[in-house]
Amino acid sequence: MSRPTTRSSSDFAGALASPVVGTELVSSSITSGGDGSEKQNGSDTVLAENPHIRFHNNRRGYVSTRFTADRMEAEFKVVPFVKQPGAPVQTRGRFVTEDRRPGLRPV
Repeated sequence: MSRPTTRSSSDFAGALASPVVGTELVSSSITSGGDGSEKQNGSDTVLAENPHIRFHNNRRGYVSTRFTADRMEAEFKVVPFVKQPGAPVQTRGRFVTEDRRPGLRPV
């Protein structure tokens, strides 16, 4: 997958546009860069220039994954704020990659 390294602190889930051979999941650190936002300046341009990106969110969070013999499920968990305690954890995106069926699909 080709992704802009300057955006590595954002949440991405992507698969290649030409023969898909794998999937990369990227997430921000739960507290890096303050509270975050739904989008950041330039997000629309980055997404338009990178059609292989399946999901983007600039909130702070993490990826929770579950593996079975035939699939991998990923949930992108985010919090609306990190500067104070008590932020509720929300699932912002859910995806699956299945054995022998390359690519990332929303659930």
